[in-house]
Amino acid sequence: MKQCSAVKPNGERCSIFVKGSKELCWAHDPANREKRRIATSKAGRSKPNTEIRDLKAKLEKLAEDVLEGKLATGRAAVANQLLNTLLRAIETERKIREQEEIVQRLEALERRQDFGSRRGGRNWQPR
Repeated sequence: MKQCSAVKPNGERCSIFVKGSKELCWAHDPANREKRRIATSKAGRSKPNTEIRDLKAKLEKLAEDVLEGKLATGRAAVANQLLNTLLRAIETERKIREQEEIVQRLEALERRQDFGSRRGGRNWQPR
């Protein structure tokens, strides 16, 4: 077995060993680019959203403080409005990320379709 010939962004050589006549490991082989992108996209979606968890904790604390009389209702109302604004911003970011992912997936499909039509395949046209 020999070491992958790729050089990482930090200038170090990749330390993964490859089998057979290959020069690059799976992570650096250009043939696996789309598979890596899909895997990365799935991993990004599976990460727990700490912002939502933190926001829920703040709202629970806010409610607790109001109910125990530790915080005046006027100040609590302002804090609640600010937290609600934060929640809307988080939701907007999520929608933007989802839309960007859909656009990327659509562009990938269009590239594949374009590649197929250049190879003599049927040319798909939107209605």
